[in-house]
Amino acid sequence: MRIYRDEDADLRWLQGKQIAVIGYGNQGRAQALNLRDSGLQVLVGNQEDAYAEQARADGFAVLPIARAAAQGDVVMLLIPDEVAPQVFREAIAPALEEGDAMVFASGFNVAFGFIEPPPGVDVVLVAPRMIGAGVRDLYLAGRGFPSFIGVAQDASGHALDLALALAKGIGSTRAGVVEVTFAQEAELDLFTEQCFGPAFGQVLMTAVDLLVEEGYPVEAVLLELYMSGELAYTLGKIAEMGLVEQAALHSRTSQYGTLSRSMRFVMPELRQRMRQGLEEIRSGQFAREWAAEQAAGYPTLQALREMARTQPIHRWEQELRQAMNYAPPSAVSLLGAEPAPCPSRKAPTPRLKQTIHRLRRLLVSRTEEQAGAAEMRPLRPEEVLPIVQAFLARLPGDAALRAFARDRDLTVHYVLEEPDLEFYMRFVGGEVMAGLGAPPERAHLRLRARADVLDGMLTGRIPAIRAAMSGQIRFDGDTRLAMSLQTVQERLGQIYREARQTTR
Repeated sequence: MRIYRDEDADLRWLQGKQIAVIGYGNQGRAQALNLRDSGLQVLVGNQEDAYAEQARADGFAVLPIARAAAQGDVVMLLIPDEVAPQVFREAIAPALEEGDAMVFASGFNVAFGFIEPPPGVDVVLVAPRMIGAGVRDLYLAGRGFPSFIGVAQDASGHALDLALALAKGIGSTRAGVVEVTFAQEAELDLFTEQCFGPAFGQVLMTAVDLLVEEGYPVEAVLLELYMSGELAYTLGKIAEMGLVEQAALHSRTSQYGTLSRSMRFVMPELRQRMRQGLEEIRSGQFAREWAAEQAAGYPTLQALREMARTQPIHRWEQELRQAMNYAPPSAVSLLGAEPAPCPSRKAPTPRLKQTIHRLRRLLVSRTEEQAGAAEMRPLRPEEVLPIVQAFLARLPGDAALRAFARDRDLTVHYVLEEPDLEFYMRFVGGEVMAGLGAPPERAHLRLRARADVLDGMLTGRIPAIRAAMSGQIRFDGDTRLAMSLQTVQERLGQIYREARQTTR
């Protein structure tokens, strides 16, 4: 295992070179300040906005991006991945000269071909594994932080030396840096965001949903699982001591319960889902999907954000945080800094008691809303098939669905359980086709759920968003396609309810 540290890096590779930091956001500001404090020449390239004003206030010369790139011998691109390709094409690439160095803090655009630096320049990666505030705070504390470094193009023969010098300049070699390829950095980063993060989030959401459903007070559930800050503190100790050794900080009851029950949650499907996500990343499928989403103006991202905000947990968190006026231990504790003072805990105030009462009422109101959404009782297993047949028969002639099918090619495969039943819908060129069984061609989306869950969603007894977020309905396929189907979900529900009423 090779870890590069201060003694492996030499700032002389940057002496006499002009470093142009492009973008003065969280990472840009932190890295520019650290490099300057390390005795290096730094200027900032930024559009005229509040970030440019901040850079001037910090004592930097601020130039338009193209001029900064032209003056820089080492150009550090520290702007968001989604805007970097256009900025690179228009302002940076024309200014690069043979012998210059191009530095990225993310491997994404180079790894997936959205940015292709010209020959004759070094192309290196210096990617802190720390948010911008931490990059600055840990530098000032003399501690440092880990980073990934890499070389995609070694025109000078000393690109790795340059990357190490930059890592030392920002303070990272104090903690240690690891060499990876651009592709490895991008894939690991996306895997964390798309596989580990969502899996962890679903575990948390499922736990909250289950405990609240079983009657535990919502405020107690949120505090126990994560809002007290204990989970964040434990994760910090895992980073400090290791996953196994940090267990010694917990009671023997906790250790025994965790270790003796852990095998229950070894789920082969989870590994398969993660591998599927990794393959989507490696193949470039996600990169192409994200590029299409950007080109369309982020409609799916906006819809997903709104979906997340409709979850009861979002409202519960806000109510509880406001009522308790309590700041849990935060990331500052992990950086070794003193946490901001917060009010001492006291007996519940009248305001807190009122809020807790409102939180509890949310559970009642949620149940009442679901009951009022549809008076239909859940189906018996033998009733499912005839209702589904009647539902499918109505789809091809519906004007709203035919309009949805214009300029579209989308096949959706539904797989039901209890009872087992499959059917499909196909929307293509203004036509709607539907039938029992698997679709004749490969589906773009596959949705799996118990029959009573799908019935509840289509009749309004079960909120579709909650069913999706809690895992009651699962899907394989492109998220953008799944969200597009939501535009006709209300119409599908109307048709289903008509079929249900006339069939029973």
